[in-house]
Amino acid sequence: MAQPPLTRLLGGLFASALVLAACGGGGDGGGGGGDGASARPAQSKVTVTQADVATPFQLQAGLYKFGWSAPDCTGVDYTMTGAGQGFTYAKKSNLKAFSAIITDVPEDTYTLVQADPACASWTVQIDKL
Repeated sequence: MAQPPLTRLLGGLFASALVLAACGGGGDGGGGGGDGASARPAQSKVTVTQADVATPFQLQAGLYKFGWSAPDCTGVDYTMTGAGQGFTYAKKSNLKAFSAIITDVPEDTYTLVQADPACASWTVQIDKL
């Protein structure tokens, strides 16, 4: 027995929706973010050194491990600041290498500053957990 046209239409729409969901369709279309062209693209791991501190980087929302290495420094004074959300993370320490967990980081474009003038050589690794 043939199905009524409305039943066939609804069945077809349902099947199409399942296929679209399985293929990952229907999201944001994968278009560009419109953030500053000079910012590094969002990554799960970002490395920042004193040499490229002026280059902003993008982070997705989430939980991050903020680790540093400054073997020639007696202290560090880091501040990571978001451009649009107002989120700031600051870490001042006398340890030459350490890591800390940053929770509830909003998606944004960030800059990193190391303000201790006696520390000229350092590396920060920011990893999404």
